[in-house]
Amino acid sequence: MATYRKIFDLALAKMFERKGTDSDYDEYAAPILEGLLIEALPYENMIRRQKGVAVVEAAPEVDAVDETVLDWDDRLTRNALPWGLASGLLAMDEIYQPQAAQFRNNFVDALSEAAPAVVSYTDEEVDDA
Repeated sequence: MATYRKIFDLALAKMFERKGTDSDYDEYAAPILEGLLIEALPYENMIRRQKGVAVVEAAPEVDAVDETVLDWDDRLTRNALPWGLASGLLAMDEIYQPQAAQFRNNFVDALSEAAPAVVSYTDEEVDDA
């Protein structure tokens, strides 16, 4: 669980940037984060299913990078999403394209590591097979 602001701060740290150093980052972080949440939703729901917790029906809208709490798994909010946000922010600048691509790969890797593709089966499901 983390706030949108925390995810943004972690993304800036991965980029070795300070808050307020680039107005484009402030302007575009919310819509980039919203897109990332849509991509990460199936992984969050896979984690929830493995825990036996209700799934999330839709990714939340992100109107601003603020103190709104995202009640998702920490592996997504404090690891995967900051990589993805850093990638999206860096992709705006042509000279950072290679770094943006590496950060995007880190995002995808972190998603897959957080939610393995093999969901555990209950004894009842195995008996039905």
